[in-house]
Amino acid sequence: MNKKDLEVLNAKEILTVKEVAALLNCSVRSVYRNINDGHIKAINLGNRLTRIKRSSLDDLFDRSKF
Repeated sequence: MNKKDLEVLNAKEILTVKEVAALLNCSVRSVYRNINDGHIKAINLGNRLTRIKRSSLDDLFDRSKF
């Protein structure tokens, strides 16, 4: 993934699981695992239609919660 692609992803408010995996540099399965564990808040709109708010990712790395 190049720098321009990351800039586009950083500007989006709603992300797919694949986009979150690219931003976090992890596998899609790891993202689903974190969703199931409650670490990442996501909305399931149907079969293969899971969406994640950008603010949910920001909350994941919010230092005040540690």
